[in-house]
Amino acid sequence: MSQNSNPYNLKTKKNEGFLYEEKPSGYFDAEELINFLNKRKILIDRVDNLPRFANNNNLIMAKVKRVGKEGSTPHIYKIPTETKIEEILNSMKNNNNSLLGRKILEQKKEKILEIFDKAPSAAEYQKKIEAAVGEKDKSKIRDEKNSKCETKTSIARKVEQLLGVNCNRKLVQKVLTDKRTSKLDKLNKIA
Repeated sequence: MSQNSNPYNLKTKKNEGFLYEEKPSGYFDAEELINFLNKRKILIDRVDNLPRFANNNNLIMAKVKRVGKEGSTPHIYKIPTETKIEEILNSMKNNNNSLLGRKILEQKKEKILEIFDKAPSAAEYQKKIEAAVGEKDKSKIRDEKNSKCETKTSIARKVEQLLGVNCNRKLVQKVLTDKRTSKLDKLNKIA
């Protein structure tokens, strides 16, 4: 790739084929943008990934004329609106590859284990159902089991409500298999 490459098809000043001489107002350089985003809880630690991040999140970028001959042409970024910030935050919260997403993934795992550990055992209720004599008693215990015991789906829904991010039963299954293998009979399996 040549030093004058333009992988994101950035517009240059008045689209005449040359670069901005200096940063116009309403734009941030890379360092300013990272500080701006980090203050708004959008965690970014690598400057070299900033053009890709901006491109993926539809932030307006441009190029500024480079001082000297070394390095790549610097990018500038239009200051994002609050709506755009919220959109990026929501996207990153549900993306396990972002720094914010990884932090939230750890919180999800903790909540899954917390909810699972607090839930009563479906296996214990199953023993009560088998020991019950009449169909009326069995039905009553079965209803109580279904209302109090957790399923993978119910745990995922509770995590979604508590953290305000997406969670699915596949993640619940993975976490419980990794951390609570011997206690999986605690889950309610509704037939």
